[in-house]
Amino acid sequence: MDFLANSPELFPLMRGGGAFLVAVGLGILVGSLGSRRFRIVSLIAGAALGVVVMGVGGATKVIFDGIGYPEWWQWAVLGVAFLAEGYLVNVVVEKNPDRDSREFWMWMLFVVGAHFLVLTASHGPICGALGLVCMANALIGLRSKKVPFRAFWAIDGVLKIAAGTGMVAVSYA
Repeated sequence: MDFLANSPELFPLMRGGGAFLVAVGLGILVGSLGSRRFRIVSLIAGAALGVVVMGVGGATKVIFDGIGYPEWWQWAVLGVAFLAEGYLVNVVVEKNPDRDSREFWMWMLFVVGAHFLVLTASHGPICGALGLVCMANALIGLRSKKVPFRAFWAIDGVLKIAAGTGMVAVSYA
């Protein structure tokens, strides 16, 4: 793991992003247990918890403690990633009107994975690896029609929890 040794200094957004991923991943994992409505509520709850964690971490300076602050361009990359994700989510919504369909949910997971590739520049290589495995999971979910798509939703949550935990752990190493 030597290639991660300088990651906290190179990618100060890693710790906060990792904490956010753990919260969102928990929401996704819990959401995989229920209906579409439950899935959406759990996702929103996970994201809200992530925002609270980031807010408290930022206010107490824990997020950047010992690793410095991000450069302006890292914040810009974060903004570009959000814009790209928003655009791609809109494309998925327009192309998949059935919000209960496998295609809708798997393409949503794919789009989120794609935005992690952009975030590699601001959040580090673990985030990029997460993007690749999330996209692969979504594509497998699109093709594996005999497996309930909620299984791939659960896998996505576990992947985010694992990557987020790794990002936080590396940031303290």
